[in-house]
Order: sequence, then structure tokens, then C-alpha cells
Amino acid sequence: MLLLLPMLMAYSLIGEAFHEAAGTLMLALFLLHHGINREWWKSLFRGQYSPQRVFQTTLNLSLLLFMIVQPLCGILMSKHLFAYLPTAGMASVARTIHLPLAYWGFVLMSLHAGTHLRSMLPKGKGRRTAIVILSAVSLYGVYAFFKRQIPDYMFLKMQFVYFDYSEPRIFFLTDLLAVIVFFALSGYGITRMLNTGKQ
Repeated sequence: MLLLLPMLMAYSLIGEAFHEAAGTLMLALFLLHHGINREWWKSLFRGQYSPQRVFQTTLNLSLLLFMIVQPLCGILMSKHLFAYLPTAGMASVARTIHLPLAYWGFVLMSLHAGTHLRSMLPKGKGRRTAIVILSAVSLYGVYAFFKRQIPDYMFLKMQFVYFDYSEPRIFFLTDLLAVIVFFALSGYGITRMLNTGKQ
């Protein structure tokens, strides 16, 4: 899902039809992900809530809300896959919600990935090397975060996304991947900070 995310953010560069198909796939993968991890739901009201668990649960529930509202807005704006639905007059409101929510979801999904980064990193010296590399990439990610005006879209200071169609798509996607690394590493750091009992 995380690898699919930059493609969704580049919707004007990949075409509206592909964007709708990718968004539908994202929803399907999200539902599959929750089906596989259904035990998490069963344990939601069990046990004690440490600061780390509060953070992860809040993050997960925020993503759940995002994955309910965002696809709904996408369907209301659909010109291809769901164009047959009677959604006349709703597209304008849906677009106003869809744009900032897309960028908030981008940040939340990256943070969420970071909370699971520990299990994906190698052990020993390999882990330290990986952290150094990811840290270097994330520094560029901070620059790319502002270069791509993501805060302006998150807070709806800009109501339309600007795309430079003369720019090679790989540059746009690379910037977004660097931003993902920055927030994923931030999620990893927050998790480690809140879980000081583990090494």
C-alpha cells in the first residue's frame, strides 16, 4: 500500500482512470490488511494502554477514518469506474475534502509504516547502517516536503495541486519516496521513544 501511495499522489501525471483504479486497489488492500490483522480489533479493549499503544492505536483509528472518507469522496468525484452512480452536485464538496485528506493520509500511512520499521530492519551493525542511510534520505525528505508544498495542501492553503508536466515523473516520485522515508523514520523514532523499556 505504501508503494502504491506515491502513484496515487501523482494522479494528474498518471491519468484519472489509472488514479481511480489505483485508489480502488488501495481500498481493497486496506480491507485485506485488516482482515489479516483482525486479531488487533479483538484486542482493542483488552490489556493496558502504554504511551506507545495509545500512539499506535490513535494512528490506526485515524487511518481507518481516512480510508472510509477518502474512497467515498473519490467515488463521488469519479469520472470513470463509478461514473454510473447518481452523484451529481456532490463532486465539488468531495474534491474540497479529498485534496487535503490525501496529504494527511500520505503522512499518516508513512508514520504507520514507521511503527513497524523495527521488524523490517536488519540486526546488529546492519541496523545501524540502515538507520544512517534512512536518516540521510529523510533529510532530503524534509526538503522535498516543503518543495512539493505538502503543508499548503494539507491545510488547504492551495485548492489545486500544481504539477510540472515538463519534469520527469521519476523526480516527483523520488521526492515523495523521500518524504515517506522521513515520516516513516519519525514514526519509528516516536515508537522507540515511547517504548523506552525495549532496546
